[in-house]
Amino acid sequence: MICRDITKDIARELKSLPQGWVFYALKSGTEYLYAGISKRAGKELYGYWLSSREDRLWAELFEQAQKLKYCPMPEAISALAKLKSFVMDHHPLYQHRIYPWADYVYLALDSHRFPFVGTQQFSNDDWQYIGPFQSRFFLVDLLDSLSRIVKLPFCETGTFPCDKFDKGICRGWCLALSTSAETPLEQDLDKLDALLKESFMHPNNGILEMVQKQRDAYFEALEFAKADLLDDEIRLLSDYREYLNFLYVIKDLSWESDEIRIEQGQLAQATVNGKTYDFPIDRSEYRANEKLAIPLSITDEMKIIYDYLKERANA
Repeated sequence: MICRDITKDIARELKSLPQGWVFYALKSGTEYLYAGISKRAGKELYGYWLSSREDRLWAELFEQAQKLKYCPMPEAISALAKLKSFVMDHHPLYQHRIYPWADYVYLALDSHRFPFVGTQQFSNDDWQYIGPFQSRFFLVDLLDSLSRIVKLPFCETGTFPCDKFDKGICRGWCLALSTSAETPLEQDLDKLDALLKESFMHPNNGILEMVQKQRDAYFEALEFAKADLLDDEIRLLSDYREYLNFLYVIKDLSWESDEIRIEQGQLAQATVNGKTYDFPIDRSEYRANEKLAIPLSITDEMKIIYDYLKERANA
């Protein structure tokens, strides 16, 4: 591994790491403090260093860090195997005290509870959970997009009804919650349940194709500005569809080669530098409302596994 002393110009040292998958480890004079992998290791470590201004654990870590060791990796799966074997061998001091997934969020659905759709940090309530997702911004953009296309709820205030109903942006599903008498709106909440599940839980729901068709119509009519506006929407919906496909299959993915064994979408065994390692597997039992939810702590690992097997299947 390449080793650098962490100088006073730590920002430059961190940001100068090479692009592509990199394994890295921060070390004090005598012991390893933290190890990780990233496709943008310089940017990631620089972000952690910025976090140390407010986060006590990162502050402690960087105060002790004297050396930065790293090595470029040929692909994500080998980087993952390197990281898991390294942690097993060296037990970095802060490895299980710092959570890179701390800001990940789940998409939560409930057609009979305000605000119907939202984000939550954990999946231990009785909402219908999807995720987690690395970016809250991605989910906010998705909710905004689907609220406009299908007129689904996207309640940004804690009170209802809001001005979206007056403007015709929303169908006013919340009105069914504000009356004690039985109304057609109350019965419509069952319709909302079907709409939420179709829009958010079914990859091939036709919404992406509808937007693509509208985009093509604008383009053929030479309304290029309008067509361009839908390009970002199409990318957003495409990324969400692909992530749903990942969530549907990852818990059951198993595969084996001479070098690695995958069980339940996780790396169970790997041979690194001639040594074979057996890794513990998270065998969580999922509730019915967690069909499309996976544990926060293994989300990144599962996504690497999924992308690796998908690439092999398409090779």
